[in-house]
Amino acid sequence: MTSNRKKNQDPSLTIYSLKSLIQEISDWRNLLRTEWPMLLLLVAGLSVLLFVTDPFPPRNVYLAVGQPDSSFEKLGKKFQSYFEAEGITLHLVNTSGYTESMQEITDPRSPVTAAFALAGIAPKGRYPQLQTLGSIEYVPLWLFHRGEELDAKAIIAALSDKKISIGPKGSGTDILSEKILSLTNLNVKDNPNFLHLSNTEATQKIIDGEIFAMFIADAENGPNLQKLLNHHELKIFNFDFAQAISKKIPILNPITLPKGALDLKHRIPAQDVNMLATTATLLISKDMHPAIQYLFMTAAEQISRDLEPLFNNPDFFPTYLDRNFPLSQVASRYYDKGAPALDGKLPLWLVSYLDKIWLLLVGAFAVIYPLFKLFPNYRHTRAVILISNAYEEILEIERNAVYNDNRQELQQMLSRLNDLNLEILNISIPTDDMNRLYSLKSALDALRKLIANKLVDIEKN
Repeated sequence: MTSNRKKNQDPSLTIYSLKSLIQEISDWRNLLRTEWPMLLLLVAGLSVLLFVTDPFPPRNVYLAVGQPDSSFEKLGKKFQSYFEAEGITLHLVNTSGYTESMQEITDPRSPVTAAFALAGIAPKGRYPQLQTLGSIEYVPLWLFHRGEELDAKAIIAALSDKKISIGPKGSGTDILSEKILSLTNLNVKDNPNFLHLSNTEATQKIIDGEIFAMFIADAENGPNLQKLLNHHELKIFNFDFAQAISKKIPILNPITLPKGALDLKHRIPAQDVNMLATTATLLISKDMHPAIQYLFMTAAEQISRDLEPLFNNPDFFPTYLDRNFPLSQVASRYYDKGAPALDGKLPLWLVSYLDKIWLLLVGAFAVIYPLFKLFPNYRHTRAVILISNAYEEILEIERNAVYNDNRQELQQMLSRLNDLNLEILNISIPTDDMNRLYSLKSALDALRKLIANKLVDIEKN
C-alpha cells in the first residue's frame, strides 16, 4: 500500500512532458480555429514578402559567349561546372561576336541575360538596361601574318594589296582592328582585301595560305589561337608603337608577350613582342537575380586564380575596369566586402537571399519582438482571457441577483452559473494558472450558494 502511494507521488518528467506536448498541440488547434484571420493575414504577408523579394533563382541561365572555338566559349564552359554544383544549368549561346551578343542580351524576347564582351567597345549609356560584374581576364589583340617578320611600315604596305581577315562584321575584333587600321590611313570599308571572316574560317584560310594575315581578339588558351600559335609559318606582329596606339585608343592597353613565353625550349617567340589588349567583361541584365550574380562572381574569382598568368595577374581579376557600364550593386558589395559570411555553409540562393533582406529582417524584428513580448505564451494568454470573461459574467450575474426577488429569473441565473461551471472545467489551463482557475471556481460557488439561499427564502415566504 505504501509503495503504491509512493509510486503515485513520484513525479515523472516523461509523463509531464508528454501531457504538456499534448496540451500544447490542443491549444494551437484552438488558436488556429479561433484566430484564423490573424493566421491568414500572416500567410498573406509572407506570400507578399516572398513575391517581392524573389528568393528563388531561375534554374536555367543563358550566357552569350561569342564565336565557336573562342576563348569566351572555353571560359563559359568553366563557369558551367560552378553553376551545375548549385543545381543550375548554364546554357552557352554562340554568336558572331560583340554586336550579336549585345542584341541577344538586350532583346526582351531572348532568354540570354549575360554575355562576355570586350571592354570599352560600347558607348557609355547606350545600353541602360545592362550592368557589369567586372572584367575577368585580358584579351590580347593578335595580328598573325605569313612570311618573314615585318615592321610597321612593311605590314602597312602588305595590307594594302593582300587579303586580311578583320573578324566578323560587328565583332570585337572587327571594331578594334578598324580603329587601329584607321590610324594608318588604310581605308577598310572600300578595300575588298579586308575580309569579314569568322575566327575559325580565318584560322583555316591563313594556315592554308589563302589569306596573308588576320586579326583576332582572343585569349591564348582559345582553340583557334592554339592552332595559330603552333603553326611555324605564322608570325606574330610586334606593335612597336603599342604605347602610342593606346593613347589614341584608350580601351587598348599595352602588354608584352615575353621572349620564350610560348615555347621556352625553342625560344618562341625569339624576342619580346609588344601587343595590345582589352579585357573580357561580363555584362548582365540589370534585373538578373542576385543569387545568379553571386554565383558568377564567386566562379569568376576562382577561375581568374586558375588562369595561366601569361598576361593575367591572378590577384588582379575580377575587377571593375569598363566604366561604360555601371557596376551592379551585388558586384559592388562583393568587391568591397568579399563573399557573404555564410557562403559555403548554406545553399547559395539562401546566402544571397539573407544578404539581400537582412536589413528588412532587422526592421521586422524591431517591430515584431515587442508585440511578441506582449503574448509570450498563447496558452497563458488564452487562459487569462477566458477566466477574465468568466469573472465579468459572474460579476454581472451577482449584480442582477442581489436585489432581484423574482423566482424565475433567479433560477435562470443559477442555471447559467451551472453551465458556466461546466465551461470552466473544459478550459485549457497551464499549471501556472491553476490558482486563477480555482479562485474563479470559488467565486462561482459562492454566487451559486447566494442565489440558492435566496431561492430557499422565497420558497419559505
